Amino acid sequence: MPYCDTLITPQQIHIAIWQLTETLDELMMLWGKDDYPQRFMNVQAEKRRREILATALLLREYFGHDVELRHAPNGAPLIDECNISISHTGTHIAIALHPTCRVGVDIETIGRRAERVVSRFMSVEEVAQLPQEENLPAGDTTQRLIAIHMAWSVKEAIYKIHPTAVEFRRDIILSPMKTLPSGSVTALLSDSDTPIEAYYTLYEGCSLAWVSQL
Repeated sequence: MPYCDTLITPQQIHIAIWQLTETLDELMMLWGKDDYPQRFMNVQAEKRRREILATALLLREYFGHDVELRHAPNGAPLIDECNISISHTGTHIAIALHPTCRVGVDIETIGRRAERVVSRFMSVEEVAQLPQEENLPAGDTTQRLIAIHMAWSVKEAIYKIHPTAVEFRRDIILSPMKTLPSGSVTALLSDSDTPIEAYYTLYEGCSLAWVSQL
């Protein structure tokens, strides 16, 4: 059986998570019928097909029935049951759900790639707020790496409810993260004076972040 988990955040966002270890054939067996989701039929890349089918299976697991997943013109996911946000990484799928609030979620596997491109999505001031290598135990860069991924995931989650914030480095400014690997952080958008509170945690070797807004 697939590994499924549902986190309920203090903001009453439900985050359903699937650890994606199954092959495409195994996912198709779990689906158990011939009428696959249309998006599954429209793509040929195996990685994308696995993501689409596992997402459909996770929605079925959460709601107890098959769910019609549609997409807005900007690509945002839509379902009839509630507000939804979806994120994929190589090892996990996360779906955030809330009955009334708009939600954004992001999950990323912790690795070195984000560290190499940090200047593309964090400002000079934000990078300066990260744990500095000279202040860490010799050879231990874990805290800095986690902070970079949390910042990326937080900005991705915010973007999903504010899709005009396309330039992360310029359009989404984060205050310092005071606690790791879990906590909250305040963000400001370049076109708004209203702060946004985002939340993050370490989950199964991944950065997981979520945000909600009425």
